[in-house]
Amino acid sequence: MYIYDVLFILSESLEILQIEWGNPEAKELYHLLFQNWASRRRHITSVFPINKESISGDFIWDDDLFDYERRPAPDNHEYFFLKKQNQREYLLGKALDHVQDGIQIYDKNACAVFFNIASRKISQIPPNTNIRGRHLLDMYNLKEEISTIMTSLRTQSPVINRVDHYTSSNGVTIATANTAYPIIKGGKLLGAVVFEQNQDIVDIYKNSVKKVEKALSLYEKHSHYTRFTGYTFDNIVGHGEKLRNAVEIANKVAKQDSSILLVGETGTGKEVFAQSIHHASRRSSKPFIGLNCAAIPESLIESLLFGTKKGSFTGSEDKPGYFEEANGGTLFLDELNSMSLGMQSKILRVIQENTFRRVGGQKDIPLDVRIISSCNEDPFRSIAENKFRKDLFYRLSTVMIDLPSLREHMEDLEELIHNHLSATAFQYVHAITDIHPEALRIMKNYSWPGNVRELHHVLDYAQNVADSNLLMPEHLPTYLKKNMIDSQTSDSPHPTPSSAPDFAVQDLQSLMDDYENQILRQALEHFGYNITKTADALGLRRQSLQYRIKKYGIII
Repeated sequence: MYIYDVLFILSESLEILQIEWGNPEAKELYHLLFQNWASRRRHITSVFPINKESISGDFIWDDDLFDYERRPAPDNHEYFFLKKQNQREYLLGKALDHVQDGIQIYDKNACAVFFNIASRKISQIPPNTNIRGRHLLDMYNLKEEISTIMTSLRTQSPVINRVDHYTSSNGVTIATANTAYPIIKGGKLLGAVVFEQNQDIVDIYKNSVKKVEKALSLYEKHSHYTRFTGYTFDNIVGHGEKLRNAVEIANKVAKQDSSILLVGETGTGKEVFAQSIHHASRRSSKPFIGLNCAAIPESLIESLLFGTKKGSFTGSEDKPGYFEEANGGTLFLDELNSMSLGMQSKILRVIQENTFRRVGGQKDIPLDVRIISSCNEDPFRSIAENKFRKDLFYRLSTVMIDLPSLREHMEDLEELIHNHLSATAFQYVHAITDIHPEALRIMKNYSWPGNVRELHHVLDYAQNVADSNLLMPEHLPTYLKKNMIDSQTSDSPHPTPSSAPDFAVQDLQSLMDDYENQILRQALEHFGYNITKTADALGLRRQSLQYRIKKYGIII
């Protein structure tokens, strides 16, 4: 255990002069930032939420809790010790509270260390009652020689499935099946843990086993989903006029070899359309290679597309790029409008010449690839804003297909919901088979800025938290319920807070959390769920963004 994670040496006026590291993990995480502070002689109170009069205490910074202490140092300097609080014990306790077995942990003297919630229910011990340090025989009226824990501590051996009948000190009669294990470190006894089950828990297990067996058999029946080989037009769900028009056009041009540009918001199914076109084409037996241009750093795109020649730069190898891997097949350039103009020029040259060279190579390689590309905003606006080369646009848009947002074919919402629930039911013990009318109303009144992809994420969330086969309003994410927007009157792509928040049940922090949740989801959608790009755009560190993703239960 480290005494401190970071030691700041401060000037008399509390400017950061020097940094010493007490924990290598902290150094790896913070050294660049903290050294930058030292080089700029930042004031300690300008970087951490403390005041100059405080000698010790704690604070929250970068979403973590830290302890600090200030001490005098030579030359009128000052030491500032910083240590991140260890949440390990709290996390373990909360994890054990979710276990259905009763769990009790004792030290080597049979004094209580921890009881989980299930164990407290068995013994009828109120949740806030402090049991730490109380001896087992003070809490339960039983003989030492028949106690499962006492036997395990005395023999330093496991005691398996012993049935005990006893009463607690408050008169509750208890009958449990217990299994205890000694906890030994370095050959020395530290304590013991007991797992206890009463009749209620046994009944729960029986029901759970039946449900798990049913889910596993369903999974086996639908195991072909785990061997998914690509989308076809049969995977495009919905009968709305705009959607079916897009499918009809795509089906017609699939047999040809023309370049196709798919235009649609993020989450409208551009990848599904691209794969469907490929599988309906004469190239279906050849590879389909997709590249999300928005998710790949600019410095890597060229080598990924064209491949590399060994020796062209340090560490380079002879490696084919996506153009070579897709030979004879289809290359899908997703969100091409996010690619730099310089890289677009190189793509244009390849299309014009029907040849390309690996990075650092001298040999022209013939090109036999059908290119399907996509744009997540109006391509004509991108051209006007100098984000999309006009000549490349005309090369790639022999056929342009507009994919409707979910707002434009809301008549398909119920079909999309039931299709996704049915397709993924085998993954869950509680498979949702029906939707409460109020839950459906909430979903119908939402604008779905993330389109079908967001809908799938919401349904996956509901399936993870549902405890029955009926999708209830409480199974939906909070932001969906509190920020209902009439899809027929709102076309704004930007999140807006609820126009009439109920201040009787919502304080400022909850309103801000809801709004932050909405913004994060839309930013992630916009950047193709690329953590680095989303964090940069929002001005957050990666760790801060990942913390918020976990906080709001956003599924990536």
